Amino acid sequence: MKADKKREKLKKKNRERRDAEAERVRNTEEAGSRKSGGKKEEKSGRKGAKKSKKTQKKRIQLYEKTNADRVSAKNRNRLAAGFAFIMICMSALILRMGYWQIYRADELATMAAEMQKVDTEIDPVRGSIYDAQMTTLAETVTEYELYAYTQYLYKDENISVTDRGKTLTKLARITGKEREDIKKLLEGEENLVLLADGLKKEQVEEAEKEFGTNVTVKTKAARYYPNGAFAAQILGGVNSENTGRSGLEYEYNSTLAGVKGRTVRTTDSNGDTLPNSRTRYYRPQNGNSIVTTIDSVIQHFVEDALEEGMEDTGAEAITCIVMNPRTGDILAMATMPEYDPNDPSVPSDPSEKEEFEKMTDEEQSDYLSRMWTITGVSDIYEPGSTFKLISAASALEAGTADDSSRYYCDGSIYVDGWTLNCLGNHGWQSLKTAVGHSCNPALAQVALDMGGPTFYNYIDLFGMKDQTGVDLPGEGYSMVKDPETMSDVDLATTGYGQGIAITPLQLLCAVNCFGNGGVLMKPKTVKKIVDEDGNTVQEMEDVRVRQVVSEATADKLCDIMEYYVSDEEAGGTTAYVPGYRVGGKTGTANRVSGTTYSDATNASFVAMAPMDDPQISMAVIVYKPTKAQYGASAAGPIVKEVMEKSLKYLGVDPIYTKSEEEATKEKQVSVPDVTGMDSSDAERNIRYSGLKCMVMPESSEGQSFVVVDQYPKAGSMVDESSTVYIYSE
Repeated sequence: MKADKKREKLKKKNRERRDAEAERVRNTEEAGSRKSGGKKEEKSGRKGAKKSKKTQKKRIQLYEKTNADRVSAKNRNRLAAGFAFIMICMSALILRMGYWQIYRADELATMAAEMQKVDTEIDPVRGSIYDAQMTTLAETVTEYELYAYTQYLYKDENISVTDRGKTLTKLARITGKEREDIKKLLEGEENLVLLADGLKKEQVEEAEKEFGTNVTVKTKAARYYPNGAFAAQILGGVNSENTGRSGLEYEYNSTLAGVKGRTVRTTDSNGDTLPNSRTRYYRPQNGNSIVTTIDSVIQHFVEDALEEGMEDTGAEAITCIVMNPRTGDILAMATMPEYDPNDPSVPSDPSEKEEFEKMTDEEQSDYLSRMWTITGVSDIYEPGSTFKLISAASALEAGTADDSSRYYCDGSIYVDGWTLNCLGNHGWQSLKTAVGHSCNPALAQVALDMGGPTFYNYIDLFGMKDQTGVDLPGEGYSMVKDPETMSDVDLATTGYGQGIAITPLQLLCAVNCFGNGGVLMKPKTVKKIVDEDGNTVQEMEDVRVRQVVSEATADKLCDIMEYYVSDEEAGGTTAYVPGYRVGGKTGTANRVSGTTYSDATNASFVAMAPMDDPQISMAVIVYKPTKAQYGASAAGPIVKEVMEKSLKYLGVDPIYTKSEEEATKEKQVSVPDVTGMDSSDAERNIRYSGLKCMVMPESSEGQSFVVVDQYPKAGSMVDESSTVYIYSE
């Protein structure tokens, strides 16, 4: 304790001594300062002030440094909150990263692969459509589109006016387009414009040679119909996606279309294939082709006859169907006016096209819809007197009529308060002569004798209550009255073909029974499907639907049909062909307008030949004729022309009477042999013989080729001005 007090006392003494020494030094400095004078004192004052400022500055810095390390409670809370926020954000980011990189890692890997994968579809080649002789009716070809870079080809200010004019002239010549149309395209705002499509390879090659990289070419597969408007309705067409839109193209679309292929490759962001990646290629499966039952020669006969018939009758339209009654094969089918499926948006006929362009958009749409419709299959009409064949066959099969039956006609028949008129006064007549006279009262009585249930049972057996099942789209439904609710007047008028509406194909199939021993056949337009190598994939068999009438009844109807065409007292002699046994029946029915019948008519003719061995049948319907109102005068000449040419083409030998033989020899010439000749020489020889020449397919017209076949064959005797068909490969 004493030691501590002693130390404290010593420390205090030392402090006092230091303080005294410091005081002595200050006094000495002050005294020296007073002795130094005014200037020295002023200088010393400035130094002191300066030194004082430095000292003050150091003290401030020391204070700031000292207090910087001191944190107030408020700032301390702020720092804690900021630190906590940063930690929360970092935790959230870590959790989010874990979610994407761990929990959804597989999904992201899949998505990345999908983003890098480029899957490109490869279109297959659409199958072709052939006629019965394997002549191409529809095929897929490569078309070329020509594009131009307008800036370098035309717009550049360094290009002179003269050079621009030359460019327009050359492009117009190459593309076949108008010079002004090309100019409008090149002067547009777009830098890359489509100048023309549907070009041939030679055209685009010439453009590339002429303009180099200022033009570019793209290719596409397009449907092409080498014969233009030939068989247009039955072939149909495709849309912009090369998918069947109508006709056989639509009905057999799945067969013709094939299956698309694919290429799958892995690429970078620039679209370049990644190294060491694998490209997978799935080959497209090209479509199969169909071989139709259409005979191109007979189809030409039909279309030529219909074109002439339109002029002769002034009709709104004409439809014709030609079939083989034994098999149900449709050999030809056409409707006028026609259209070209290569350009299906306008009629082919120039006069029709002119009228079409004057129509409103709605009228044009309706017109095109009708034009594309397969009239012979889709449209229903009242068959008129052609239906009398069905009535007669039904009565004979039902036993309500036979060879001894007689029917009286005094110009009308009175049924249930209604007077049903006839065009003539035929007196007493048999069933055969009644059909030959096309007598309405007689066939009305035939129907009344059968009664509604019996008659309509046979109408059903003949296939007129159901669709035929033909392999074409848009088949129409018939309109047949219910026998339970129909009146006697309805029954009587149905007996002569009014008050019932059917399709032309239904009528022709029913009539075919008479040439096929009473058996109804299912109609068809395709006989087989072949693959791209020509191997048969499927054969379309002939389909026997049912036995409608007995063979004896069928033979009697064949006799009635032949009588109608060959006997001068009957009404069908306009279809008579010398040397051949042609049978048929005409029909004339007033068209319905609202709830009543108008003065406009549909004139028709159904025919078959030769009646002792039927090989061909046909139905012709002339809609709203203005120059010839009746079936015999409007449709008869068409039947005769097609029948005469077709029977000769099919190799059916004529059997002439002496008078027919003499008359025929005076008008006939021998067909020259042109097979193996150059086409131009062949045409010259044919025309020199007084005959017409037709190139097959029509797409070969104007081109030189070697004739590989001809019809009629060399040495055949044909009428003057007949057509000889020459075929390219």
